[in-house]
Amino acid sequence: MEDPAGREPRTWRWPTMGSNIFLLLCVTGLSHTLTERTEKIYNGTECVPHSQPWQVGLFEGANLRCGGVLIDRRWVLTAAHCSGRYWVRLGEHSLSRLDWTEQIRRSGFSVTHPNYQGGVGNHDHDLRLLRLGTPVRLTRSVQPLALPTACAEAGTECHISGWGTTNRPWNPFPDLLQCLNISIVSSAACQAVFPGRITDNMVCAGGLPGKDACQGDSGGPLVCGGVLQGLVSWGSVGPCGQSGIPGVYTKICKYVGWIRRVIKNN
Repeated sequence: MEDPAGREPRTWRWPTMGSNIFLLLCVTGLSHTLTERTEKIYNGTECVPHSQPWQVGLFEGANLRCGGVLIDRRWVLTAAHCSGRYWVRLGEHSLSRLDWTEQIRRSGFSVTHPNYQGGVGNHDHDLRLLRLGTPVRLTRSVQPLALPTACAEAGTECHISGWGTTNRPWNPFPDLLQCLNISIVSSAACQAVFPGRITDNMVCAGGLPGKDACQGDSGGPLVCGGVLQGLVSWGSVGPCGQSGIPGVYTKICKYVGWIRRVIKNN
């Protein structure tokens, strides 16, 4: 949704750019809220604007529900527990100001991993594919993120991004996209924190005090070496960013074949 110099007045009819702008203004004119059950960036810093062009915000009306990641012009990957149909906002940095880089799509057909069961304490296979009503237009601010060809090893440096809760109690839900550098934690170390709850389909990262994904970041990307290695899935019941307690992510390297089959067949 770039704003070309000298643009002419236009009528607003869906799915024209004008309609997207009208919808965006309607959405950003209201406060965005978050549900308590979603997982969560804590103590992050503002991302370099549009440095995460794959970042997606999933909205129900004016309410930010989850994050997501663009992996194809027509497909977004998010957490399975982010169920529902959404307005998908791409090319965003500020959620309240129009940057003329935004694109808005409606999610339609979706596929949740067939082995996902959900429920309390059951987070295995926590991923879901959303097909957009119309493909995105690739720009500097809207680009898909590559899937991995191998799993990330413990100690790998990665980063996460999202609009979830920060450490600022007077402004808990940030307007600007937040980024945070974290590292992959070994499976053994993660099992010690969450005994019996970590499967081969999960990867853990973080664990430094005050640095974590937090409320509102579910389904957002864990990016390592320029590829997607995880989706924000779950964490401790207590406050975000507790020392020694990593966040838990869906391990995308285990699902590349399934993701590609769904896209190919739909």
